[in-house]
Amino acid sequence: MKRWLVLIIVCLAGVLAFGYLGQVITSYTSPASTYTRGLAMAAGVLYVVDSNSPGIVYRTNPSTGSVSGWFTLPFNGSPSGLAYTSGGNYLWVGVPSNDFVYRCNASTGSVYGSWSAGHDPSGLAPLGTGDGGAGATQLFTSDNAPPRFYRHYISDGSIVSSITISPSDYDCAYDWRNNLLWIGAGDYIRGYTMSGTVTGSFATPEAADPRGLAYYGSYLYVGCSNNGRIYVVHCPQDFVGIAAASMGRIKSFYR
Repeated sequence: MKRWLVLIIVCLAGVLAFGYLGQVITSYTSPASTYTRGLAMAAGVLYVVDSNSPGIVYRTNPSTGSVSGWFTLPFNGSPSGLAYTSGGNYLWVGVPSNDFVYRCNASTGSVYGSWSAGHDPSGLAPLGTGDGGAGATQLFTSDNAPPRFYRHYISDGSIVSSITISPSDYDCAYDWRNNLLWIGAGDYIRGYTMSGTVTGSFATPEAADPRGLAYYGSYLYVGCSNNGRIYVVHCPQDFVGIAAASMGRIKSFYR
């Protein structure tokens, strides 16, 4: 029996050394406060969109939340959903009120083009082969009516495919290491396979309504509207989910 306990302890220690799915690394106040509706990550920059019309995009330090710059989006409508692609240094902004996705300069917000998603693009994420939307030729969008996520060609917005999901009109993030699309809704953030199966989930930090998501470097950045904070959450490759509540039960088992 003791040998089994030692084995469990060693395995658990190994998992915790690398962090577990949903573990909060740090958090800070969002510059968009409770109006945070989308996040996007580039190398060294976390973009945060404020949903007031016209929207404001902030460039922030992803470790501390300090603001290095901002610009007002040159179109009307409350933005919801944000994505970054490194090819061309583009920000993609969704506007559910007119169903359009805008391709903008990530430094100035100038609009280079747009296309109609054919639905409310409440969440955006690049389908790429690396961090910061590297190698992206398609964009994910998430919608609540009906509850689905869509894959669009970046070039013209035409729909490649769509999958039914749990209701969500929030932002999404593509985890290329695990090939999962993470979508927040209420108290949980869930990871969907490309066929629509949930293979991972964790509780939203402080049950704070996750309205913005971005993925970079095995972390999820979660912007919450209930308390106006951004959380940096561990999202490892080939993760093993160990919830905080489980830790208490394991410790009790060893007594």
